[in-house]
Amino acid sequence: MALKMAQPWRDPKSHVWSLRQRTPTDLVGKLKGKTVMLPVGEGFATVKVGAMVQASLRTSDPRTAKERHAKADAALRQFWDGHRTGPARLTVKQAAALAGTLYEAWSKAEGEGTAAMWDHVAAEDKAARDGLLALRIGEEAQRDASREVRFGKFADALLAREGLVVDSDSRTLLLKAVQGAMEDVTKRLRKAVDFDFTPDPAAQRFPEWQRPEAAPKAPAGKLTVDDVFAAWTAFKADKLAPNTVKRYGASFRSLAAFVKGREVNALAPEDIHGWAEHRRDSEAVSAGTINRVDLVAVSAVFKWATGMEGKKLMRANPAAGLRLSEGRAVQKREKVFRAEEIKAVLRAALAAPPEPRNPTAGFAKRWCPWLAAYSGARISELTGLQGSDVRLEGNVPVMDFRKTKTGIARTVPLHEHIIAMGFLDFARSRGSGPLFYDPARATGKAVTDPAEIRSGHLVKWLRETVTLDEELQPNHGWRHTWKTRALEADIQERISDAITGHAATRVSQKYQTPTVKMMADAMAKFPRYDLS
Repeated sequence: MALKMAQPWRDPKSHVWSLRQRTPTDLVGKLKGKTVMLPVGEGFATVKVGAMVQASLRTSDPRTAKERHAKADAALRQFWDGHRTGPARLTVKQAAALAGTLYEAWSKAEGEGTAAMWDHVAAEDKAARDGLLALRIGEEAQRDASREVRFGKFADALLAREGLVVDSDSRTLLLKAVQGAMEDVTKRLRKAVDFDFTPDPAAQRFPEWQRPEAAPKAPAGKLTVDDVFAAWTAFKADKLAPNTVKRYGASFRSLAAFVKGREVNALAPEDIHGWAEHRRDSEAVSAGTINRVDLVAVSAVFKWATGMEGKKLMRANPAAGLRLSEGRAVQKREKVFRAEEIKAVLRAALAAPPEPRNPTAGFAKRWCPWLAAYSGARISELTGLQGSDVRLEGNVPVMDFRKTKTGIARTVPLHEHIIAMGFLDFARSRGSGPLFYDPARATGKAVTDPAEIRSGHLVKWLRETVTLDEELQPNHGWRHTWKTRALEADIQERISDAITGHAATRVSQKYQTPTVKMMADAMAKFPRYDLS
């Protein structure tokens, strides 16, 4: 049977049409006594929520009533949905952008009146109307009026127009943004009164408005581990690196297979601990990896699911505080390259032949080990270099690392030996694009960043080409080696940290920002590698 669509209701005495709907039973107790603003024509109707919601459509014409009812009905449904899924949260940029739409509506009037919808908002509230009149005649806004009294109606009208339900912090943020926008409007209208219509600089400060994405809804019925992870992934889509989602996904696939579709809120700490032991004993994953990767991932996602951002999908976090006991770690050798290993790797890089079918692979083998040896940079930072990242800072040749593990970009001077070997000429010959991978070869299916894929290929190539101790990390070992040689060269620790991208360890060091010149002077002290 098809559902009957809501229709406008006509008052038998006045013949004026209205929206008239029963408040959903699951929301009556929560929303009774609150108000909702619904679009009606060019303005808004402010209605108190009770067992029934009724708002005049302000017309006796059936066709007009039908059009207005459709818009008001859609807004009311968004209002219901917003309170079911929980309020949205606006960023500072979103609040500014939304306030900017109000500024645009006002400033276009150039002192001759504004959109009727805003006139109607003001007409419904005397304090707002007084503030409107003060703005129009270019007077100072009433000093003793609160921000809420002066601008609350405008903020609520913006939210109602977009069908948004936001939390209290977001509304306060929007209120401040609206105040700033309206103060700019005051200045603009004052100029219009003085016949000054020069281009409006204030309009440029507002970003483009884009609605915030809907929060992930709780899956209906039984909630599984997969459901929680899917909701977390949707919420974090624009906040995390793809590799993080990929890494967490492996842990959750293993957990989901172990608990076999059980309701996630029925899981106890014993279940998660049992999975961790299964991961160790049956899947041959080390206890250290389980603690640092699997349990961290599961605990983080479950913690999110118990909070407001996760819409309290879970009552508790059964992974909180869990760890497997680890045996005493035994380090079988130092982490730095030994003298013969340095020579073997750098000689292999010098001897790396061109690869006509995949030139960037050959370039990475030729240059990345040497760049790592003379900078201590992470290999994925080097494999991600663009031609435009190799440049002159004054008269100092530098590399700009824009994508780093810490998310903090840095600039590193090039060692004179690297320059002497022709790296600057190589970088210039490649143009402004990637130096060590070819975007044209990407299929678009890989989640992992191409720079990280290339760094993985380098490890494999080195293992196949050079005999190295299994305990040595062929890529990361250069960071240990560079820092050790920098210590031998008497380079200040704060300078060497800045070059390698290590965070300052003391509060006082965080106030120090080594300059390119300071780093270049330090790099000049770093000795050349002797392959003889």
